[in-house]
This record gives sequence, C-alpha cells and structure tokens, in this order.
Amino acid sequence: MRKNGLLIAMDGPAGTGKTSVGKALALKLGYGFLSTGEMYRALAYNVFAKHIEPENATAVLDAARALSFTFQRQPDASLKMFVDGEFLGPKLHLEEVGNVASRVSTNAQARQVLTDKMREVGQNGGIVMEGRDVGTVVFPDADIKFYLDASAQERANRRVKQLREAGQPADYAQILSSIQERDYRDSHRAASPLRPAEDALVIDTSVLSMQQVIDLVLEKIGHHAS
Repeated sequence: MRKNGLLIAMDGPAGTGKTSVGKALALKLGYGFLSTGEMYRALAYNVFAKHIEPENATAVLDAARALSFTFQRQPDASLKMFVDGEFLGPKLHLEEVGNVASRVSTNAQARQVLTDKMREVGQNGGIVMEGRDVGTVVFPDADIKFYLDASAQERANRRVKQLREAGQPADYAQILSSIQERDYRDSHRAASPLRPAEDALVIDTSVLSMQQVIDLVLEKIGHHAS
C-alpha cells in the first residue's frame, strides 16, 4: 500500500463514462480524482495561446517543460488543477484546444515530460487517475487497473445527448466520424497507443448503466482489499 492509499488507473477512449465512474469511485474511497487528459489540454492551451505550431516539436517540448501544476481536492473528489498558478477551467475545453491537444499528444518527448509530472501527482496513491495510458505507461505498477470501453456508436449517442442537454447543436454522423478518427489516431500512434494493460479489468459500458459500472468497479476493489 502506498502512503495515501491505492493508486487506481482508469483508461479507455472518450465517452465511456470514465470520468463519472472515476469521480464516484474516488468519492466513495475518500481519494482524489485526476483526469490526465486535462494536463494535455493545459499544454495544448499554452501552445494555442502562444501561437506555437503544434507540429513544432522543440517549441512544444519547451512549453511542456515550463508548465507548473498544482492541485486542490474538491468536495466532489476531483483535483482542481492550477497551471502556473491559474485555474483555466472552461478554457481547456474549447474545441480549438481539443484539436491542438490531439496533435501535441503525439509528441513523444512532450508526453514523457507530462508523464513525469503525472507520476509526481500520483505516486503516493490515494488517487483515481483517468486517461488513455495510465495503466500501460504512466503507472504500469498501479494497484488496480480498469479499462472502460463502449462502441463508437454508443459513445456518439452519449455525446449527442450531452450536447443537446446543454442546448448545443449536435450532428450524430459528424460526431461519430470524429470519434472514429480519434480512436484510430489514439490506437495507432507510436507513443503510448491506446490499449488495455494486460492486467486491466476491461468493462464494456455500452449496455450497462453508470451504477452497474460503479458496482462492478467497487466489487473488484473489494476483492483486492480482502
């Protein structure tokens, strides 16, 4: 056991419910919840704001090295992230930043720098870390690993519902195509491709409710503890 408790990795593509499940789990255990994708978005925001070309490997690497992260655990278990002392919040989720994030995350050296920063945050445990390669690359020695999956069609449906509930327009065909492109890019990149760790429990959330997934995850953790 690490100093602050277990280190739990939760990987998988976007739209599988990783964030909701991960937060619920962290809350139940009294742990912190961190989405590692937010750290890539912080780098992307920095690159975007400074008009750095995402394919300029050296400039992106320098930007990654210069980033300083601090975190504060919130009542919902999430770790609120400050980048160079500033809370970026909604700025990280601008569509343009998402596009840049996908491009800078193929930079192997910048990934390594961010991976080291993630290890500093999680090494003492007491945390649920969610991402694409937490169990395979960031913490191959994580105490428990989950990999949440769902069909691209189901994930597109969830995204459409989410956008419409927020009063935003949503085109299913366009969203599905963008999810499939991202899956392909994530699983075929040379640096840390998206795949389940060999010792991860893979859960297909396509036909499960959020509560069913949370129950499965808690059952697995109960077995680990006993």
